[in-house]
Amino acid sequence: MLVLDQRSAQRIVDRTMPAIGHSVNVMSPDGLIIASGDPHRVGSLHEAARLVAEGGEPLIIGEQDCDDYPGARPGVNLPVRVEGRLAAVVGISGPPEEVSRYADLVRITAELMLEQVALLEAGQHRRRHIEETLLAACSGKPVPAVWFEQQGLRADSLRVGVIVEARGERAVDEVLTPLVSFLERKGRPVLAVRQSTSRLLVFLEVESDRADAERIRRLLNLTTRDDVALAVGQKFTTDFELGYQSVQATREVGLRKAPQALDLCYPDLRMAALWHSLSPGWQQQDLQTLIAAVRDERQGEGYLKTLSRFIECNGEVQRCADRLHIHPNTVRYRLRKIHSLTGLSPFSLPDLLLLHLALETHPTGIVENDKKHR
Repeated sequence: MLVLDQRSAQRIVDRTMPAIGHSVNVMSPDGLIIASGDPHRVGSLHEAARLVAEGGEPLIIGEQDCDDYPGARPGVNLPVRVEGRLAAVVGISGPPEEVSRYADLVRITAELMLEQVALLEAGQHRRRHIEETLLAACSGKPVPAVWFEQQGLRADSLRVGVIVEARGERAVDEVLTPLVSFLERKGRPVLAVRQSTSRLLVFLEVESDRADAERIRRLLNLTTRDDVALAVGQKFTTDFELGYQSVQATREVGLRKAPQALDLCYPDLRMAALWHSLSPGWQQQDLQTLIAAVRDERQGEGYLKTLSRFIECNGEVQRCADRLHIHPNTVRYRLRKIHSLTGLSPFSLPDLLLLHLALETHPTGIVENDKKHR
């Protein structure tokens, strides 16, 4: 049920008075004047409005009738209904024979404006309900199939979690604030949770092979924005906890590797994202001891950068050398140096896996990633 507020009531007054040239009052069903062309009347009781609310019929008050209706002045008072229910009473002050011709105009205007308020409130209520459900789901609470039906969604649809992050106040105003409304105009419920003033978590329905950052940007109308970053998580159906945790991990490890990156996708960061939960446990500490001796070396960061590129190049020395613009023998020397310092050989698959995990789970990142990012 619509609860009339002072702001909405005053908008009705401000919209109608210039058109008719008479003072307009908006009253609650219990007769309290909420807004008026005469500010001194706001907050006072209007007995005629209460009677109109009770009877549901217009009431005309002449000069001679004012004493019978405390707080009233000559004019006409009419019920305002929204979805068949009484929402307010609107009054026009002035000689009844003059203001009566404006009665329907003012009433219809008030009803249209309050219907718009009711729609906005219903939309806000639905958004809050969706947010509450999603917050619980992200914490592991199952979402019943009936909830999807109530929202007009299919439970078995493929989804992906996307964190949209505005970098700068302009991006917040131009993108983040209107983004939910933009998606709602497509006629589908929007599964979104505001994480902060600059960050929005959205769960989008996707096709199996269409969840890359470029397609997500097109879907969100963000292809031309270089001040909005995206993190795209693992695809899922009803396990929102998986979707939430994967996109959170993707964003955190991605920004650790490339703080200025605009597009971070789970498939590109799968290894680091999967092991993200090790931080800052004993497993991570153990992994870091494996490369501690390398980091202590004067050229340690260079060795680790070579190791990272060697892994990216699938263990191909020549490709790694080309990427780093060095001789292949230099690559081999650095990898042998890592072997001597750690006891783990980059040319042994089990050892290389441990070294890779140590690189991926370091709390502040080991090296910059020279893959291209948007």
